[in-house]
Amino acid sequence: MQHGWSVWTAIAVLGGLVMPLGAGASERQAQLVTIPAGSYVMGKTVNYGYGDMDGPSHTITLSQPFAMGLREVTLGEYRAFIRESGYAPARKCNVYKADAKWFIDPKRSWDAPGFAQAEDHPVVCVSWRDAQAYIKWLNAKTGQTYRLPTEAEWEYVATIADLGDVRGGGAVTHEIANIGKVECCGGETGGRDTWVHTAPVGSFPADRFGLHDIRGNVWEWQSDCYDQDYHDAPMNGSSRDVCPAMGYHVVRGASYGDGGEYLSERLRLRGTEDEGYFTVGFRVAQTLDVVRGDALTTSASIAQPVTGMLEAIRRRDVDALGAFLAHSTDPEIIYYWGDVVSGRTAIAQWHREWFKEQGWMLAPEKLVNVFTDGNLAQVNHTIEYIKSADRKFRISFASTLIREQDGWKVARIQQTLLEGP
Repeated sequence: MQHGWSVWTAIAVLGGLVMPLGAGASERQAQLVTIPAGSYVMGKTVNYGYGDMDGPSHTITLSQPFAMGLREVTLGEYRAFIRESGYAPARKCNVYKADAKWFIDPKRSWDAPGFAQAEDHPVVCVSWRDAQAYIKWLNAKTGQTYRLPTEAEWEYVATIADLGDVRGGGAVTHEIANIGKVECCGGETGGRDTWVHTAPVGSFPADRFGLHDIRGNVWEWQSDCYDQDYHDAPMNGSSRDVCPAMGYHVVRGASYGDGGEYLSERLRLRGTEDEGYFTVGFRVAQTLDVVRGDALTTSASIAQPVTGMLEAIRRRDVDALGAFLAHSTDPEIIYYWGDVVSGRTAIAQWHREWFKEQGWMLAPEKLVNVFTDGNLAQVNHTIEYIKSADRKFRISFASTLIREQDGWKVARIQQTLLEGP
């Protein structure tokens, strides 16, 4: 392996949307969390000293909810798999030493990583192939279709629900994650973080989706093949399954031995698919079947909170905007130029100031599509922002709504510039 946003109280509702992972898994671990559909800007071209990587920036649209493991797969869960299946992982565990860099230590393996682990610690020294073998066994045992997350799904979660709020200038600290030294590499303790190596899963606060240890503890295998940039990458959040470099797959999230830039939501490293690493584990994910709001009346009804807000903005009607904001759940809007405004009061005030400006208008909004599973909805609109005859901006509004007893409520709106001068 080579080293070198409140998100809405609405999302707290999602903490109740957990599902059992399957028969035989421990009660504490056997949970998935439903992640709402949405759009975000993935990647940024960065030079970490190896040339331009992790770009170009591109908009990912996850058009339906998916599920992700509440916690990383534990040593105990992996041990149960080995005992029942008879699977024999190759003893190819990479370790890192400053004087030797990465090398395979044949004395280390998933059950002997070189440091003490209890059954509730995340399993490490498992290769991408070992993770896939575990998932194949789990699917056969439960009749489900679990898989590894895609890196687009992982970055979506890390970007939207990151405890450290990296984009807002916050830091991932020892109080909120099991992390290591800022300057590569090695374990380090401090505050809540009392572990030099792995910590029991769930030892740190959940992020705003309700997931534990997305940052730190262990790096996590993703389903994707590794490429150093996103040229020709899918825009729908699916996995890249053709490996340009034979056998390399993506790992994300940093470990107990990493700090600084390694905790960035955008940083991605690579690992050889048939080798394990003493800092790398995995968690499972699942594609969810959704019922799409294909009937126009159904789609229009679900989309009404957003359609109403956009119409109020088009008319510069602060009172009407406030009425629709009142029928929301502490919303957040991410504007296409990067500003983030959270809460009904702040959003209303932001638009009140904007409405004073002259020389602009909005064309009527267009409802593109609606996706829903009955409790969560993704509503997509486009709208044209007109500054002058030759300055027109076409903007996408990807809105996440949550269904409550008194109807659909807006939780988040992500704007993306589709076209403009």
